[in-house]
Amino acid sequence: MAEWLTKMTPWQQSGLVILAGIITHFFISKILLRGMKRVAASTENDVDDRLVHFLQRFYILVLLFVAFLAILRVHDIEITPFLASAGIAGIAIGMAAKETLADIFAGVFLIADRPVRVGDRVKIDSIGKHWGSWGDIVDLGLRRTRIKNTDGVIVNYPNSLLANSVITNFSYEEGSIRVRVRFQVNYNADLDHACEVAREAIQASPNILQETAEVIVRSLWDEGGGHMLSGILLEGRYRISDVRQRSKIRSVVLKNIVTACQENDIALASPRVRVESV
Repeated sequence: MAEWLTKMTPWQQSGLVILAGIITHFFISKILLRGMKRVAASTENDVDDRLVHFLQRFYILVLLFVAFLAILRVHDIEITPFLASAGIAGIAIGMAAKETLADIFAGVFLIADRPVRVGDRVKIDSIGKHWGSWGDIVDLGLRRTRIKNTDGVIVNYPNSLLANSVITNFSYEEGSIRVRVRFQVNYNADLDHACEVAREAIQASPNILQETAEVIVRSLWDEGGGHMLSGILLEGRYRISDVRQRSKIRSVVLKNIVTACQENDIALASPRVRVESV
């Protein structure tokens, strides 16, 4: 076989390298990775799923680089100076593209540490701004992570920022979550009566888990603490099973609390008005 290869021209050998690369690509993508996907899907641990996801995005770069070096060798081009030059160029490119490289390394750490998975409902504290920080993970890339927020907008977060953010993952474990709502009543309100009325209003709301509603006195607030209302702060707590319905359920709960307070003549706190003589 070696004799047969030596009789081929460099361009024929280059074509053979390209053909071998295509066959290798077909084998990896259509046979090896598909088999790994089936094995990963049959396990409960998602580390192997992330490994397959990473290989799908990374192996083509390695394959192209190896094929390129093989073609250089076929044409009797010494690759050692090329590798040395590539190392120097890599340093220069690394300095120029340090943010991109930071995103890539952060993407590798996100895949390895597994704080989020595709399909998870998450809340990102430090970089969720105008469009909101709640959303579902759509894709975990090497440079960016795509999140579809609750407004239906796809937001591309740089992995370097995402890795340094506080991520609350509501889908990591099965089970219910607790939701809180706060409201204020006047200082002269009967607190026991107000708490019981609010608790019944919360528990009567749809999609609330049974026997999970409670209302506590949270604080004694007035505008001196930076708030516009003057009154007693109450906090309602309840549990739901689907975090994706949190905002809708919370809206219904707040409406029911307001309606119940109005029907029971429980005055909610109102802005304090000062009258000063001139």
